[in-house]
Amino acid sequence: MNVYTYLGFRNKELVILEDEFKQVSTNLTITTDDGTYGESGYAINYLENDIEKLNIDGIFACGPLPMLKKVKELAEKSNIYTQISLEEKMGCGIGVCLGCAVKYKTETEDTFVRVCKEGPVFNAKDVEI
Repeated sequence: MNVYTYLGFRNKELVILEDEFKQVSTNLTITTDDGTYGESGYAINYLENDIEKLNIDGIFACGPLPMLKKVKELAEKSNIYTQISLEEKMGCGIGVCLGCAVKYKTETEDTFVRVCKEGPVFNAKDVEI
């Protein structure tokens, strides 16, 4: 199994876990927004280019919501199975306050799930972000 890993950071000083990801990745792409380390730009752009070139059949992503929205869009466009880990504000963390609820699609209806209880990892096609 090939594992392609894409890590994005604002700058060189914020790069973490590089050695750990090298150990478990077939290929590691590190990007910095300002170009001070690795490739310049956003990691999502490198993933998008590789989706077209490589036989990527699954995506597992965590990060800021705008990036996760782009990952979800790419996955749907390319029909790639994708799991995303959502980062929502959790008022109570035990599912009572519903502060972390996100819209969830089922075959028959749309409902809401709590990121703190039913998540934080979801199939990207099932959640509206």
